[in-house]
Amino acid sequence: MSEDQPAILANLTRMLSCIGPTCGDSIDWGAAEHVYGTSFPADYRAFIAAFGSGGIEDVVGVLTPAVSSAESQISNVSRLSESALTDEGVNRWALADQGRYRLEDLLIWGGTAAADTLCWITTDPDPDQWPVAVYTRLNPEWTVYPCGMAEFLLKLLRNQWHPYPISDTSLRHDTHPRFLHDKDEAAAYEAGRYPWE
Repeated sequence: MSEDQPAILANLTRMLSCIGPTCGDSIDWGAAEHVYGTSFPADYRAFIAAFGSGGIEDVVGVLTPAVSSAESQISNVSRLSESALTDEGVNRWALADQGRYRLEDLLIWGGTAAADTLCWITTDPDPDQWPVAVYTRLNPEWTVYPCGMAEFLLKLLRNQWHPYPISDTSLRHDTHPRFLHDKDEAAAYEAGRYPWE
């Protein structure tokens, strides 16, 4: 795992521009910790404070945690569904990671427009040591990336992963990626406007 999280966050914040009036979410992290039974990585908390829940170029979406057990986790950070946990097709890992991880230890923090799933592997008691795991529809198996969520996104936007880790490659040559908060995207659609023009 990278030791220089502040620099990673600073570089990500410089590279990714928030294009709507809503930038960042204020989360009761203590309440979220109570719901999930775990704290969250510092880089993720910083990303949510800076950007919030929303999408990068309508390609990659980032979720926020639920802060009460009554809150729906369909559009929030969640574990894999019961059906996914029992699906042999989902329990497929890249060769180097076979037998090392369990689906039950995955926590979903995001996804893509191409229906890829972005997770943490939550086995380490220190959330700052959680690696990222990605399940792609293009190559249906889990691949593990030994870094946090912010570093994963930064390298994704810089096109530094080889092979590219998600099915949609449209971000590979986007030198000025934009972030749009879910609230602003919903408001644009409600007004009859496509927000990504």
